[in-house]
Amino acid sequence: MDNSMSIGPAVKVLIVVVIFGLWTSGCGASGSSDTGAGGPRNAATLIAERSDTTWDLVALGDSTPTGYGVGADHSYVQVYAGYIEDDLGVDVAVHNWATNTTRSVAGWVEEVHNNEDLREDLRNAEVITIWLGWHNVIPSIGVGRGGPCYARADEVDLDCLREVTNPMQDEFDQLLSEIVSLANPAETLILIADVGIPSLFVARWKEYGTLDLLKRQAYEVWRDYIIQAASKHKVHVAHTYEIVNGRNGNQEMPPEFMQSDGLHFNEEGHNLIADVHCKVGYEYSR
Repeated sequence: MDNSMSIGPAVKVLIVVVIFGLWTSGCGASGSSDTGAGGPRNAATLIAERSDTTWDLVALGDSTPTGYGVGADHSYVQVYAGYIEDDLGVDVAVHNWATNTTRSVAGWVEEVHNNEDLREDLRNAEVITIWLGWHNVIPSIGVGRGGPCYARADEVDLDCLREVTNPMQDEFDQLLSEIVSLANPAETLILIADVGIPSLFVARWKEYGTLDLLKRQAYEVWRDYIIQAASKHKVHVAHTYEIVNGRNGNQEMPPEFMQSDGLHFNEEGHNLIADVHCKVGYEYSR
């Protein structure tokens, strides 16, 4: 199937225009304004109080933050670090703990709980980024199709899928609980992305007629868990889903932003994702 033909030309142009407008607008999120008495502090205020010159950014997640296919220097993590340097006038040291292995959310809970070097980095971090979730689901649905929950193109085993996704509610909660026990959201910028659905998946699911069912049961349920856990633990959400999949969650990322595998961003895609992170701003949670 030719993925580029899976959406109409007019819709594709509109998506590209919206995305390109966001990307080329630059970050420009100011951290210098005073939020007033009683409001949450922002990064510039804390930098001034501490006379900071260097920040530490810790990245957790899967192959996307590793910069798979483009290199770590071109990953959204590194680009976002550059935005912070430009906006806040500090040098940013990146500690990228993301991995290309298939580590699940529960695996990350264990890693954060037991890895003393990672825990020390998190304690010292001024910024933490998190991008993960699909490694829980892919073994059960395959890449586009396959696995015990989606063995046939026209048939999804919802009970099987719920057994995979339901535990993710507690796992995201445990992960953020571990992280905020080490890094206070009142003085650390903690961002978790709501990720989105890879273009290859959208194209295949459209082809098989299972998009609406699978985007909900294989993705949006655990996206909801991310947002719930983030709200509970006062962590910012980088809303990448709408950028990746459109307002209704049913579009493929335009090929201008994707590698040929349909799974990973190219450099332009990473720049875009960095921009979404930067537009969260520099205000701390209360």
